Amino acid sequence: MGLIEIIIILAIAITLSNVLAKVFPSFPIFMIQIITGIILGLTEVGSSINFEPEVFLVMIIAPLLFREGETADIPSILKHFGLILLLAFGGVLFTIFGLGYVLHSILPAIPIAACLAFGASLGPTDAVAVSSLAKRLNIPESVMHVLEGEGLINDATGVTAFQFAVAALLTGQFSAADASISLLTSSLIGAVVGFVVVWIKNEAIKIIERISAQDVSAYLLIELILPFAAYFIAEVFHASGIIAAVVTGVLQATGFRRVTLFDAQLSNVTESSWSTISFTLNGLVFIFLGIELTQVFSPIWNSRNYSNMHLFSIVLLLTLLLFVLRFLFVSAFYFVTQGWKKSHAQLRDRLLLTFGGVKGTVSIATIFILPTTINGMEFPERSLLLFITACVTFLTLVVGMIVLPLLSDGEVVPPTDQKSMLIFREVISELYDDIENRNLSEKERFALQAVIANYQNRIQLVFNNSMPESAQQEFQEIQALIISVERDGLDESFRRHQINSGAYRLYSRFISNVSESVTKQMLSLLSFWLIFVRRIIRVIMHPKMFWQRREKRRETVDNEDITSLRKIFMRNSEAILDSLENLRDVYDEELIDFFVDERKNLMRQVSSHGLFGTYLIQQDPLYTKELVRGYYLERKKIDEFEVNGDISNYAANNYRHQVNQLESYAMQQPADPSIRFVINRQRKKKKKLKD
Repeated sequence: MGLIEIIIILAIAITLSNVLAKVFPSFPIFMIQIITGIILGLTEVGSSINFEPEVFLVMIIAPLLFREGETADIPSILKHFGLILLLAFGGVLFTIFGLGYVLHSILPAIPIAACLAFGASLGPTDAVAVSSLAKRLNIPESVMHVLEGEGLINDATGVTAFQFAVAALLTGQFSAADASISLLTSSLIGAVVGFVVVWIKNEAIKIIERISAQDVSAYLLIELILPFAAYFIAEVFHASGIIAAVVTGVLQATGFRRVTLFDAQLSNVTESSWSTISFTLNGLVFIFLGIELTQVFSPIWNSRNYSNMHLFSIVLLLTLLLFVLRFLFVSAFYFVTQGWKKSHAQLRDRLLLTFGGVKGTVSIATIFILPTTINGMEFPERSLLLFITACVTFLTLVVGMIVLPLLSDGEVVPPTDQKSMLIFREVISELYDDIENRNLSEKERFALQAVIANYQNRIQLVFNNSMPESAQQEFQEIQALIISVERDGLDESFRRHQINSGAYRLYSRFISNVSESVTKQMLSLLSFWLIFVRRIIRVIMHPKMFWQRREKRRETVDNEDITSLRKIFMRNSEAILDSLENLRDVYDEELIDFFVDERKNLMRQVSSHGLFGTYLIQQDPLYTKELVRGYYLERKKIDEFEVNGDISNYAANNYRHQVNQLESYAMQQPADPSIRFVINRQRKKKKKLKD
């Protein structure tokens, strides 16, 4: 299979894994990506991928750690730098010798140097895996800073120690003193290379600025090149390319920052670019891990030379030993620095640091560097070491996925942005004053009501984002149920010819508008089924209706259609209210009450002839005009809150930035000509005259 086809398939796999992660929120995305990789590994795609460890380290791990260093909270990490350094160097060495000698005692046929190489591959924790595991959990900040800082540094320790173990395997000679000195030297030279690369980059930028050749794209390319340049230059000097990439990222973030329009534009482009790159590379890390699991698993598992139960017990024992060694090392640091009583009270932190030390793709990338031959003779135990490393790595991820939620303080509960909701409510109050005090036409009143509805939706979004993910999941499931009931009622009305295709599309667009707010992040399988799968089933079961309702795309919607839609909406609402009452024993009472009140409010709007007119006016330029006025009022309120000291300058800046983005986007929106907004009294009068 060609390279282009493999790249396309991998891109599809990453996208699919992200979708599945939204559908199965309780299942970490990295585990979905590993399973996706395992499935790919069983196909022709997996067999076509030749895993090159050096390419993996420089093309994926180096830029990821560069970005981790660039975005890391360095001051907070420095507060725990003693423990971080000890884990990144001492902890890795402790793991190397502990795992290495235990493996050699279990399988004496494997040379001790190869066993130490195995220990070195499993020494470093995986920063990407740790962040994936912990991002939804409420873990103490001190623990997270230690894990983040350790993940930035210990890859270099593990890879360098592995190289020495391989050298000992090939030459038969090993010196712990030489290895330690070389490890320290390699790390220091790598750090110096990072300093030099950033200095050269800054000098190049100064030259570009002197000749007035500033360009956002060029500056972005320079930053994207930095981790690769640092890695390659460090490797030329036989130093740690990983350390060089990390130091380069840290220095890139800590430099002097100017406040100019060009720098602001560059920052926006850089953030969005790195966001996409990081997401893609993170996905590749775990998909490659799944592919490699299939490549190393089958040859050993199907081999007659090894008992599968014996292999499984070895993997379990080494995984357990890995966590025990880490726990002992972390506990020893706490006992020495804080004493027995204080460290005993911090048992949970020690356990979090222990089970947060999961392994990842770097371990497999490292073990793949093992030579296939030793002194011209085949190295038969290489496949066995690859198998054990891959299985232990996978098992640590599974253990971390199970244990960390038990040790944490539950889910992360996002802070409620009360100030933004207060600003939105004051804007709504001003807009209601406009409706009452200004002499408005019917269309202008609809436009203002639509803007008010927009701000009410923003309040609901802020409220929804402040809930923990489990509560958001319930919230979304109820919304999905409401959408399902409403769409079923609409389809039934269309089948009975109670509305024409134009009115159907109007109501359907109203439902789709609600659906879009629900499906920005799919949080449960039930929501996915109610919104997407049942919709596909409806198309399959009623294909004729599917095509009929798409005919006459330019059909006008008049008052008679609006009246029919009101009746259908009220009938659907009664069914929805009945369904909500039946769910009181299933979902939280407050959530049910919230949706009942919201539906009754919509029913009042429909009774006062407002809802569908409010929706239709959004296709009219008048809506954009009133929306811009809403943004003007929002900026005004932000300024008042800032002057009164109700919000900080930083928060006010963030709020203004959001308003600017919304206004810019609103001004770019073209009017949708598929449904015309017509309250066509003249047409009805002419029809009566003809009759």
